[in-house]
Amino acid sequence: MQGVQMKRSWIGLCCLAWMLGGCASGGPLEAIGLRKPPPPVPESQQPPRNVVVHLHAAPRLNVDARGQPLALLVRIYKLRERGAFEQAPYAAFLSPQAERDALGADLVDVREVTLVPGQRLDVSDRLARDTPWLGVVALFHAPAEHGWRAAFAAADAEQAGVTVGLHACALTVGTGAAPAGAAVKPLSLVHCQ
Repeated sequence: MQGVQMKRSWIGLCCLAWMLGGCASGGPLEAIGLRKPPPPVPESQQPPRNVVVHLHAAPRLNVDARGQPLALLVRIYKLRERGAFEQAPYAAFLSPQAERDALGADLVDVREVTLVPGQRLDVSDRLARDTPWLGVVALFHAPAEHGWRAAFAAADAEQAGVTVGLHACALTVGTGAAPAGAAVKPLSLVHCQ
C-alpha cells in the first residue's frame, strides 16, 4: 500500500513539474538564458522612417540678374542610392523626364515645394526602410557650382532632422543630419554669378 501511495506521489510530482514547466516558457526562460529571444525584425519589415526637412529661405532668395529675390522651387527626393543623384548635372533636374532618365531605378519618389523669400517651411515625410537616402535640390535662377543639392542618410535624418538654408544662389546645411558625399560649401565660399 505504501508503494502504491509513493508511486502516486511520484506521478503527481512529475505532473506538477511538467505543468509548471509549461508556465515557465517565454519570458522566464529567456531571463535565465534557457531560451533564445526571437530574432530581430528585418529592416525591410520595420515601420517607415519619419523625417522632417526644415527649409529656411533667406530674404534675398534666388536672386535674378537685377538682384531681385524670386520664389524658389525645391525638390525633395526619396532615393535607393545616392550615386546617380550626386553625379547628375543641374539640367537633369529641370524636367521630369530628364530627372527620371538621370536617376533611373534609384528614384523612389519626389516632392516639390515652392518657397518665397523669407519663408520657413517644415516638410514632414515618411521613408520606407528600403529607401535609405533623402536628396534635396534647389532650382536656382543662377545656381552656384555644386551649391544646389545635398544628400542625406535617411537613418541620420530620422534621428536629427535636416535643416537646409536657401540663399541667393546656393543652399547650406544647418543643424541636424550632415550631408553625405561631397560636403556642401559654407556660404562664405559661394560666389553668385
